[in-house]
Amino acid sequence: MFSKTRTSLFALATAAVASFAGMAQADALLPQATPTSPLMNDCRDVMEAVQNRYNGYDSWRIVHMKITDETGAIKTRRIAAAHKNDGINRRLRSYVFDPSELAGVESSVRDSFEPGLPDKVWVYLPSADKIIDVKSEDLSQRLYGSDLAVGEMLIRQADDYDCKMLGTGEFRGYPVYKIYVTPRTEEEVIRLGLRDGELWADTETFMPIYSSFNADAPNEQRVLETLDLRWVNGVFAPARYRVSTIKEGRVVSFSDFETEGEAFNIGLPSRWFELDDLSNPASDFKDFRSDNIAAN
Repeated sequence: MFSKTRTSLFALATAAVASFAGMAQADALLPQATPTSPLMNDCRDVMEAVQNRYNGYDSWRIVHMKITDETGAIKTRRIAAAHKNDGINRRLRSYVFDPSELAGVESSVRDSFEPGLPDKVWVYLPSADKIIDVKSEDLSQRLYGSDLAVGEMLIRQADDYDCKMLGTGEFRGYPVYKIYVTPRTEEEVIRLGLRDGELWADTETFMPIYSSFNADAPNEQRVLETLDLRWVNGVFAPARYRVSTIKEGRVVSFSDFETEGEAFNIGLPSRWFELDDLSNPASDFKDFRSDNIAAN
């Protein structure tokens, strides 16, 4: 049952952003992630389970971003972020509330599993009143100045990686699979700006709890840690997560992401995820608030 599934905030659509009552899709073309027993021994099986964990629901939240750069200076961002399944694909949507210099910037993302249909990112810039079609080589750019890259919000597909099983372990009290993965193509490196690394996924639900990847830049790594895991609308997700950039073994910058009003399976309108809703002044996406906001 879906109510027993945990999932990562990386469904969150904070991508464009990091990232997140009855909309589980009975006819999903990809299976939902389900608990397994006994433990898996094949890294490919783990990769496929991680890949499929988002299927069958939608999500919404406000994300508060706190970015600490290499000088120690702090910047903040506040965005609305959502996702919805579109057959075997996902659609992501975001809207920036503040700071003022970014207010009104919107994005729409197609995270594709369909052969021959590429991932796509579109960004609306209100200052120019123009929608930008982001090129694949630009997906490694930082999300609103954070340590998270736009491409990292897109699901890694098992077919794009070679993997090696490193075994099982425990991270912050959760049993995890530890796998080592390497992109099979340079196109995947370009998409994410990341090369090889370790992924630790919960053994029951395949949510990535921790990951450490070598960046495309020399002597640089990107580390993701999930924090404050809890149940929301039948989904187990982190209330906070941190993405850190490490150079030559030293943390040089990091970005904290905290959710507000996060909700799952609430029947978000499909029109919000259509490209023509982006920049539409009549769109009510930016005005939506989940019941979980009021509950807090």
